Amino acid sequence: MKTIRVLVFGGTGIGKTSLCNTITGGAEPTDNGAKGVTSSSFIYPPFQSQDVFIELVDTVGLHESAHGTVPAEKAVVELISLLEKSRDGFNLLIHVTKAGRITKEHDEDYAFFVKKMTEGKIPVVLAITGCENEEPMMGWVTKNSDAFTRFNYKALIPGCFASGGRLEDLFRPLREESKQNLITAIHTFALSEAYMLYGEQTGISFNAALTRIWNEFVLLAGLPDKYRRQVNESIFALMRRLGVSEKIARAAVTHIPDLLEEVGNKTPIPHGGKMLKFLSRAFLEKLTGKIAGE
Repeated sequence: MKTIRVLVFGGTGIGKTSLCNTITGGAEPTDNGAKGVTSSSFIYPPFQSQDVFIELVDTVGLHESAHGTVPAEKAVVELISLLEKSRDGFNLLIHVTKAGRITKEHDEDYAFFVKKMTEGKIPVVLAITGCENEEPMMGWVTKNSDAFTRFNYKALIPGCFASGGRLEDLFRPLREESKQNLITAIHTFALSEAYMLYGEQTGISFNAALTRIWNEFVLLAGLPDKYRRQVNESIFALMRRLGVSEKIARAAVTHIPDLLEEVGNKTPIPHGGKMLKFLSRAFLEKLTGKIAGE
């Protein structure tokens, strides 16, 4: 059965995880505190809708400061993790924002995920949380749609993803309405075939995709040029230079051979995947060992 893969992104504390939990029936932890809870991208188990499976990938808020859950020096590790979870591409993007003014963070998230990471190749819808005080919820969109004309959203979908407390009896039907509206949007606007960010069929390697996306993040975060990945610099060396611990850096790069194995398995070369995995692992072990000893 076909799977529609959806990347969910947006700022910290605006309800991404609550939205994902509502759509999928999941129970990932949420929090409205000063720090975000989602410290790493997360793939929800696919659920069936009509004649397809839908799989959501919830992303960490990339604007988290050193006082939040994702210090800037560890962002490259998160981007590696996100790219690993992107190996099968995406059919749709859901940008999550909160009812209110359009913030600089909103603009930057759109620029990074829609224009830079996925290069405008994947349709995107906007999900607006915190619309439970509107009657009907679509009233918020009616009053504010003009503010979003500069974005290329396929649809603006107001919603309520709050739960619990004294107002749970009021929230429950609004969450169900929001869930159905988003699932309808996924079926309506998702690409028939997932758009791949890297892989043999694209001519773009994992390494090249990571370099491009990381350097775009450096611009987004306003980091000095010294944080950009240098020519011929290994991923491990980049992470160590940014202050990532050796343990975390090693853990991140060990996933890369698995990615190469998947690519190799899709080639006509007998045992191509195993060969690529073996060679890349040997190379990484030699490289990381050399750098760690310097």
